[in-house]
Amino acid sequence: MLEHRWDSFTIYVNAYYAVQEAYDAARRSWERPAEGLEEFCKDANPFLWDGDGSAEPSLYESFCEEFGAQADKDDGSCSAKTGRQVARTWLASLEGDRYGSSLVSSLDETADEREWEKACGAVARQLVSRRARIELSPQDEPGPAPKPEPRVPSASDIEAVIALLSKGDESFAAELRARLASSD
Repeated sequence: MLEHRWDSFTIYVNAYYAVQEAYDAARRSWERPAEGLEEFCKDANPFLWDGDGSAEPSLYESFCEEFGAQADKDDGSCSAKTGRQVARTWLASLEGDRYGSSLVSSLDETADEREWEKACGAVARQLVSRRARIELSPQDEPGPAPKPEPRVPSASDIEAVIALLSKGDESFAAELRARLASSD
């Protein structure tokens, strides 16, 4: 069986989602999230910019350094298992004053090896879709449809409007026709 290979951004987003899920799970159960998780989720957000990266660029850069040390030198990809280990090592390096001490445990609690591998595929599909949307940005869209040129209403158009407004009242319809004739 052919093993799937994943790029750095797919593994990064998967790690982000795992920690984000731990944060969200605590919030859903009305518990206080572990110290530093909220800060990490803000800083590591991979969807703030159009390109690959994070809200705090140094976070993605440090991840890419760790990933590069473990990735296949030929194509810059890795297996899900290696990617999970890269993510765990990277998250461990971030634990401390700013992000607390529960980043690795958050990943482990929300994504065991099997769940991690399934999530890599889902994340990869999401990122392909996202990249396609970014490539078709608004400036690539065709311009607005030309505005129709105003036209002079025909006699039948005017009679249709008079019929709608007068609702069968002939004296009111005659008054409307007279007003229209005097405004020419």
